[in-house]
This record gives sequence, C-alpha cells and structure tokens, in this order.
Amino acid sequence: MLKKITAFIAASFVSTTAFAEKLESIFVAPDVFVTSKIKPSTDFESDRGNILFETHDIEVKKQYSIGAMLKDLPGISSQGLGNATRPIIRGMSNSRVKILQNSSSLSDVSEFGEDHIVGYDPMLIDKIEIIKGPGTLLYGNNGFAGVVNIINPLIPVDKPLREQDVEANFGYRTSGGELKTALKFGKSVDNFTVRGAGSVLSSGPYDLANTSNKQPNSSKFLSSGGIGITYNDGENYFGIALDKLEAAYSLPGGEGEENLTSLNPTRNTISFKSSLALKNNFFEKFNLEGTVSEYNHAERTGDGNNHNIEFFNDAYEIKTSFNHNSLFNENTDGLIGFHFQNKNQGAEGAEEGHLTSTKTNTFALFVLENFKFDLFDLDLGGRVESVNLKNTANEKGFFPVAFSSTIKKEFIPNNTAFLGFDYTQRAPNPVELFANGPHHALENFEVGNSNLGKESSYNVSLGYNYDENLNRVKIETYMNYISDFIAADRDGNTVEVEGEDFNNVIHEQYDAIFTGLELTGQYAVAKFNDFDFLTSFMVDFLKGYRTSNDKALSRIPQSKVNVGLQLLNENWDAGLNYNHYFDKDFIGPFQTRTGGHSRLDFDLTRDFSYSAISGHLMFTATNILDVVGRDHLESKKEQVQLPGRSFMFMLKLFY
Repeated sequence: MLKKITAFIAASFVSTTAFAEKLESIFVAPDVFVTSKIKPSTDFESDRGNILFETHDIEVKKQYSIGAMLKDLPGISSQGLGNATRPIIRGMSNSRVKILQNSSSLSDVSEFGEDHIVGYDPMLIDKIEIIKGPGTLLYGNNGFAGVVNIINPLIPVDKPLREQDVEANFGYRTSGGELKTALKFGKSVDNFTVRGAGSVLSSGPYDLANTSNKQPNSSKFLSSGGIGITYNDGENYFGIALDKLEAAYSLPGGEGEENLTSLNPTRNTISFKSSLALKNNFFEKFNLEGTVSEYNHAERTGDGNNHNIEFFNDAYEIKTSFNHNSLFNENTDGLIGFHFQNKNQGAEGAEEGHLTSTKTNTFALFVLENFKFDLFDLDLGGRVESVNLKNTANEKGFFPVAFSSTIKKEFIPNNTAFLGFDYTQRAPNPVELFANGPHHALENFEVGNSNLGKESSYNVSLGYNYDENLNRVKIETYMNYISDFIAADRDGNTVEVEGEDFNNVIHEQYDAIFTGLELTGQYAVAKFNDFDFLTSFMVDFLKGYRTSNDKALSRIPQSKVNVGLQLLNENWDAGLNYNHYFDKDFIGPFQTRTGGHSRLDFDLTRDFSYSAISGHLMFTATNILDVVGRDHLESKKEQVQLPGRSFMFMLKLFY
C-alpha cells in the first residue's frame, strides 16, 4: 500500500510547474480574525492573547485530537489519553475553555474528562482562532480561560471570490498505518452558494518510541460530512448548514480486558447565521445565529459486551446582536446583544451512573465598545448572565458577571504595547456540582459538591508586540488570581468498583493563582536567491498554586520551549523544529512527577500548479529522535506514552 501511495505522489510531483498558485483554502478569507472582535479584522497580531493558527501550520500538525494539534503553541497545552486530548489555556481546562465551531457552541463532552475527544474532524479544519484570556463576554462563562474557535465555514460570511471550487486531501502516516482523505466543494450561482465537505480517517494502534511495540488499544476511526446553503449579496447574508460526525476510538489501560475502554461518539448539528445591513444613524447591522446539536457516546470496557455508561449532551443556542455606529468622537463602534443557551448533559448506565441528566439554561446580555483616543486605543466590555442547573434531585442558580478591558498603544511604527484587566466569573458545571459515580476510562470515582459557588477571576496581562516584514517578537506576562477556584482533587482514598480500586476525586474550593510568561519571535537571518532563511523561538512558562499553602494545583501542564529553522520561497517551505517539555516536579495532591522530554520534527512542502489544478505535496517527520514522552496526567500515565517516530505524506489539490 505504501509503495502505491509513494508512486502516486512521485508522479504528481513530476507534473509540477515552477509557477505555483498559492491558494491556501477555498473557504476562508486569509488573515481575518473573527472570534474576539466586534467585526472581522486583520489586526489580530497586536491583540493580547490572540493566535491565528491556519494553512501550513495546521496541515503540519493535523492529528486525531485538537489538543495534540495545538499543544506546542504558547499558552496552549493538552492532556489526554492516547487518542483523546482537549486544549488547556494557561493552565485552565475543562469548562473554563470554550470550544466553538464557526463561532457557535460545539456539542460534545470533552469538558468532562481527558478521555473524550473534541467533536470535530481535524481533516476539515481551515483555521483555528484562539483567545488566551477571558472569552466570556461573547461566548458565556465557559470561556472563563479562553476560547478555541474551529473554522470550516459551510456558511460563507464573505461573498465567494470564485463561482466554483473543489479541494481534495489525501494523507498517509506510517504510525498505525493511518489513512485519511477529505473533500470540500463550493458552487455559487448569482447570490446563492452551496458548500459541502466530507472526510474519513482510519488507523491502527500508534507506534511507541524507542521500541518496536505499539500503544495497546489505541486504534481510531472518524468520518464526518456537512452541507450548507447561503444567500449573500455582499451586504446581507443568511445561511443554514447541517453536519454530522461519527467516530470510534480506544483508550489504553492497565493489564486485563476490564481496563480497556472503547468509545463511539456521534454528533449531529444544524446551524444558521445571518446578518442584515441596517445603515441607519445608530445601527450598522443586525446579526442572528443559532445552533441545535446532539451528541452521545457509549463507554464500553473489556470485550465490548460491557456497556457501562452513555454520555450525552444536547445543546440549543441562539445569539442576537446589533453592531452600532460611533456614539461620539472617541467611540469608533460597538456591539450589544442577547445570548441564550440550553444544554441537557449526563452520563448514565443500566448498572451505574456518573452524572444524572442535568439541564442548564443560560440567559445573558452583553456589550462591547471600541474607543480611539489620541494617546491609546481602548476596548471595554461587560456581560451579565443567569445560569440555572436542574435535575430530578437538585436545582442551583448563579448570576456570573464579567468585565474586560484592554489598552493598546502603537508608540512607534510596528511596535505596540498593551495592558489588560479582566474581572470574570464562572458558574460550576454539572459534574462539579452533581457527579456521583465511577468514570471507568479514567479509573476515578467522582463526587460532586452541590454547595459550590462561583469562581471569580482577577486577571492582569501586560505585553509588547513587534511586527515588521518577516521579523516579529511578542512577549506577554500575566497573573490570574482566582477566588473560590473549583478544584477536582484526589483525596487519597479509593472506592471499589467491580472489584477494582478507583481513585476518589472530590470537588472543593480555595483561592489560587496562575502566573506565566510567553515569549515568541521570528527573525529573517538571510536571503539566498529567492529563499528566505528564518529562525523562530518560543518560551512558555506557567505556574499554578494554592494561595493558602503555596502547594501546586492539580493538572497544571508542563512549561516548554521550542526553536525552529525555516527556509521558504514561493514554491518551497522547509522547517526543522525542536520542542522541549520540562520536568514536572511541582505537583498537585497525590500526583506523581512527570519527566521532561524533547521532540525534533521536520516538514517539507512543495507548491505546484498544472493547467486548472494547483496544490501542494507535504512530507513530515515527527519525533525524529524517537524519544519517549508522557503527558502530565493523574490517570493511567504509566500505561500511556506519547507517539514515537512517524512519517506522513500528504497531497492537497485545488480545482
């Protein structure tokens, strides 16, 4: 099989020409950041905490799990079991990090455990927008730490530039014999556009480092597809889209079949987006969007006959807002809106339960304003929210509020400094309040606490950004004091579940501090003919601890550094990157030390065009030195390693 794929890629390579058309995506307007803005903008680099992860970077990093794709970025980490990881932002995880799909809530249960995948197919991602820092104002109190917006818009908010597009991807990875393919298409007639996408990924157990063995019980499969239709006349648009995902993956465990778990996530989503240009003296446009999403998966242990628990999350969301014009000279524009969310979440089984079905209703009003003064620019925003959680035995209500501000000043051309202060609150999630049962995949017995109150975050960040041509530097430091931080800690006891001892996990509150420093940069060293030779570096230091005793918090990921070399011109892009994750000795209650590890990666991309077809070929080598690495986990860390050396070949075509 590998010989056939290599031959096909080689044949395609011969047909390339010297003049490549660099069409990175048929769906997304390049260099536009939409998640954290009042309206789409290209001025995202100078904003604190924002990352636009797209095109070549995404293709080099594409993996089964979103967390693993993003883990090398500054301020972003992940912890997971084998195939399943979820992004962590500046040390905070689960319900503090909001995962979005095209700016709408994504329905899955990844916030309830690191054994659950984010319910989106990485093969269909065009770009990912990341807010490091509160995304609470627009997206709710679950954006307490930040927002990850996964974009592959089936609904074009910009009028398409071309009447017809087709994009095809084919890939093969040596680790596990992973095969993946994706197809995207778009067709426009007058002001109407139809877009569709579909993909399939399948792999056996992945290879381990420094051995010929494979990670037991780490096979995976995923398929997804969607279609959308949009009316867009350049000023107004209305679109509706349907998409579906089905997956199956296994999680490693200890010895014995009873410790091996398999999951089969299914998600169905209907979403709509619309914008109407008003153009009156006060309002610029009216926006309306909504989502209906259903998700479930069963967790089975052993030979698959034991159906322990079924997790589910049915979500309904509607958001309406007005963009208004300047109210006075210094006020450039603003946004006011209303947000409603309804979720029905649970984890129940015939023999035992983890979380009884719980409904969460959220109503919110929000406002964001931009100001431009002579000395600086100022962004201000606020949100007032009502959160009600209810099941058959309990009902709890919370009223979290949020305020966010950023001062930004370009003191000389290409040099910008920024200072931010945020006060945000988060209501507990259903697991933190009402869980009472075993979670087999993690080997935990989780006990909720219905007396939990709101978390309150006081976050200050200070940074500087330089960006000119190919040279750039960004440094940001932050301190986040959280009053009544909700912790999920082991208490040192175990609970017997079907003859096994599960760690008892309790939820309690205490004050905590997160501090960190993020430094990134790129420098153009030299130019050889038409090639640019670039160097890059990144430092990400993070510490989280309990204020009363200076003890470490649980689940705080490792600090990391990386350095890279890149050589590129119009047709070629080659990169060599060294990533190092430091030892984790400062650990939470009943955690164990995690050793550091390093990873050396290489990638090579060749753009081409031939007649009406363009595209590129890509080769990547990951973990070239075949170093053993582990995530800083509490569950099954000794049985689960990170993947060893692997090679990937990928062909991407545009027509």
